[in-house]
Amino acid sequence: MDKKTYSSIQSSTTPVSGGSSELNFKIMLEGLQKEVKSLKTKLDNYERENKDLKKSIYDLTARYDLVSHQLGKGTQKPFNIDAVFAPQTPEVNSVSGDGHPSIISIQSPPPTLNSNVGDERLLLASTQQRNSNKKMDERHFFYKFTLKGHNASVYTVDFSPCGKMLASGSFDKTVKVWDVFNQREMATFNEHTVNVSVLQWNNNSTEILSGSYDKTVKLWDLNSNKLISSYNTSGFILDVKFSPIDNNIFFAGNTQNHVIGFDKRTPNSIIVLENNALINSLYVFKDGQHILTGDSLGKLKVWDSRKGNKVNFPESFHYEGCVDGLAGSFSNSATNALVDGSPFEIGPENRPISGVTMSTGNSEDDGRFLAVNSYDNVIRVYDRSKVSIVSHPYSLTPMSLIHSLTGYKNKNWPIKSSIYVGKDHNQDTGNIGKRTSGIGKPMDDDSKSMIDDDDDDDDQPPDINQSVLLATGSADYNAYIYDIGFGKQSGKVLQKLEGHTDRVYSVKFHPSEPILASCSADNTIRLWTPKKKIFNN
Repeated sequence: MDKKTYSSIQSSTTPVSGGSSELNFKIMLEGLQKEVKSLKTKLDNYERENKDLKKSIYDLTARYDLVSHQLGKGTQKPFNIDAVFAPQTPEVNSVSGDGHPSIISIQSPPPTLNSNVGDERLLLASTQQRNSNKKMDERHFFYKFTLKGHNASVYTVDFSPCGKMLASGSFDKTVKVWDVFNQREMATFNEHTVNVSVLQWNNNSTEILSGSYDKTVKLWDLNSNKLISSYNTSGFILDVKFSPIDNNIFFAGNTQNHVIGFDKRTPNSIIVLENNALINSLYVFKDGQHILTGDSLGKLKVWDSRKGNKVNFPESFHYEGCVDGLAGSFSNSATNALVDGSPFEIGPENRPISGVTMSTGNSEDDGRFLAVNSYDNVIRVYDRSKVSIVSHPYSLTPMSLIHSLTGYKNKNWPIKSSIYVGKDHNQDTGNIGKRTSGIGKPMDDDSKSMIDDDDDDDDQPPDINQSVLLATGSADYNAYIYDIGFGKQSGKVLQKLEGHTDRVYSVKFHPSEPILASCSADNTIRLWTPKKKIFNN
């Protein structure tokens, strides 16, 4: 009790008048009782937290000692109370996801105790567990480090095509460029006046295109670290993409239902495609002319940009407003630019699409897998192998739904995903409809990925270089990795990446290496990789 409180009590208990003194005393007593009760509550909370912390330390210590002993680094054998009381035959679960029985593990008591009871059982469990873990080692991602520098939520990330740099856009209105291998910030661009919503590198890693809720698209030069040009549009920018064949051409989708095509060589000329819903996501096909969009009505559409509305302005024309809104409505010719098979509905409820991502293909063809994030907590993965490259290369109709991935959270948040294709993966192998090795079968939209009940063990550990993985952010503060290729675990969650402390808005795989970047509303970017010597740390 401090002097001020004590003096207050003394003054309140000094006889002045009988009734007044007693009333003041009761008031002070009630106040002190409330304070004591509050302090007791805080003390209970601290004791509970301390107890939980001690338990966590104890559990980690026990696990560390067990692992050290299994690896031959421990000097003592960990005491296992389960070996004393359990029957002699090891208990196993039915079958784990990889086809191996999994031992039921019980936490070991403190590692300072020794016991020879059940050594054979412990050795058997350790051996089987190590064999099981080996199967996932190649595709298990580990946290490597965190990039910090943004002062608000990091909304988008993108690796440069050369693989040496990472760009990030944030609610702090900045675009930052990072040297990921040396973990340092290289540049910051801060010309946007509202949060940066999306960005992409050009094909030779020298320029960055950024879109913002300030309704502008800006082009940045990495050699001079300066703004090259800025374009005003009629709505918030939701996605931007460079043409894969020409760095001078790029596209933007906005909340005014427009896909706008720009050519920096002719700044007074644009192409406008008008949709009937918000353009939430874009993908530009390898020919540089056809564009795939995902919109707020839950539809995929393919557009031929050559049939869009071309808007030209005089050479001396300068306008600070929205260039795509000058010519009025373009809806009369909108359907003329749609390719046969559009629109393509991803589900009966037409939930808004938050992102589309295509797997990498070869130098001439687009990827085989198309993943669509939507606001119903489902990622739908389509197989494009039946799309005819000759007759209908951009048609969506031949696509088949192979997975409806669940487990992550996406409702009300624009979560984005990314696909990794191993360098040794053969795009032409595997037939979704004729599977014999326990891979996911085709299914209706309301089903999860269906896995054959094939329990045959596969002695070969999964090779990440032959895998096709999908990673996604999530509103539950985690990132998730799924197998979507032709392996035995296709359609399953391989791993939940924990560590962020707020929503994970977007993830992005490295263009050639199994490196994953995740960005979050906790203002950070985290890097993950299954390899241990990629980075200089």
